[in-house]
Amino acid sequence: MLTITRRKSGNIQIGKHRGGSTKPPTEKQLEIQAKFKQAIIYGQAVLADPVLKAMYAAAAKGDQSAYNVAVRDASKAPEITRINTELYTGQPGSTITVRAVDDFKVASVKVAIYTATGDLLEQGDAVLQANGLDWLYTATVVNGMLAGCRVRGVAKDLPANETAFDVNL
Repeated sequence: MLTITRRKSGNIQIGKHRGGSTKPPTEKQLEIQAKFKQAIIYGQAVLADPVLKAMYAAAAKGDQSAYNVAVRDASKAPEITRINTELYTGQPGSTITVRAVDDFKVASVKVAIYTATGDLLEQGDAVLQANGLDWLYTATVVNGMLAGCRVRGVAKDLPANETAFDVNL
């Protein structure tokens, strides 16, 4: 048996029809299936929202649709590649820069600063910078003991996937 699919570009794709497996799925396979189901639900929600649909459609290439781009976006969390604390002095007004990337768009970045004992000192939203990659957080609380402190950045994309990244001072 064959499966015949007509692509958006008009090309026809022919492939072997695959049946279901006779083996029960593993725990990891069940996790992947659950994540894919959530991605499909997100893709359907994007199609129902004209603003989101237009954003995803603008990013579609070749035979992709807005739905395909949205499902891919929902399947992959953003990534924090670095947290720069060089300008953080522990004084209000000093800054922390978080570099966060996503296959579509990073929607927000939050920064939290913890004391050496693990207590939350402060937290808040970072502001996207002009380069479209870096998010700047400006400290508001005095931190008299930098040694042993931990800075956590949390990046979130449009489908609400989150990634956390910690650095120790």
